[in-house]
Amino acid sequence: MENDKKALPPLMVGIGIILFSIGDAIFKVLTSLGIYWWDFLVFGVPFEILTIFIIALVSKNFDRQKVYQELMPKRFTFPILRGVISIFAIASLFISLKELPLSITTMLIQTTPIWMGLISLFSYNEKPSYLTMISIFLGMIGIVIIVNPTVDFNGASKFLIFPIIVALINALMNLIITKRPHDAKPMSYALVLFILNGFAGLIIWIYFGYKFPNLYQLILISLSGFIGAIAFLFVSYGYSIARGHFARTGVMGYIQLPSAVLLGILFFNESPPLIAYFGCVLIIFSGLMVLNSKSN
Repeated sequence: MENDKKALPPLMVGIGIILFSIGDAIFKVLTSLGIYWWDFLVFGVPFEILTIFIIALVSKNFDRQKVYQELMPKRFTFPILRGVISIFAIASLFISLKELPLSITTMLIQTTPIWMGLISLFSYNEKPSYLTMISIFLGMIGIVIIVNPTVDFNGASKFLIFPIIVALINALMNLIITKRPHDAKPMSYALVLFILNGFAGLIIWIYFGYKFPNLYQLILISLSGFIGAIAFLFVSYGYSIARGHFARTGVMGYIQLPSAVLLGILFFNESPPLIAYFGCVLIIFSGLMVLNSKSN
């Protein structure tokens, strides 16, 4: 039973990360179609909020009191803080996907577990074990092997900061929900985040001029909104029950790269070199190592 409790947070986060990788692929398509991040927030956030409400209603058997308790934060400070910084994350993600190769963006975002490990070093409640640190190192080696990046620093270097910003903000968002699980339930955190995202997107959308997506773009936006909401819930629930295992659970973020490789093979007819599969093995092995580690 105790092992099941330890395995559940990484499992939920891993599923959420895979869904996020699918969403990133859709975001990449949207940027190629001329959709900006504020367009997504205006038209995608309603689908995210609707998804949250439907899940809350069904899971609570349409009991309005229970739904209210599930969606209303007990304290607003940290849910609002998490929602505000997430706006900068999604803006940076869209800029990264528009200006950089998907592989480079994904590799740099995968530094999130590193930031989480570094943040945990300053926590009085958690110290990452040596095995966790080794697994982080192996995971990063696997990422480099898979991506095998070659960056044109003359044109792309100025945009490399944006995926790093995403990674750092992801780490801070994960820290908030791990350390402040009693301030709000995962659905509350997600709902506040989506509402603030939508409000910010609407202001910027009005400022730059009204632009309505066509039917195809709207379908992609709604699909990415639905997937994003489900992914946020999985990740939020995973971190909310990961007490004392912040860095350990964060290593599951490495799953995004091998899942991206698989998506490329299935849907984009990509053929990664054989060495990329070795990188996937390293990443999976690092995840198995951390799952069986003992937290200090």
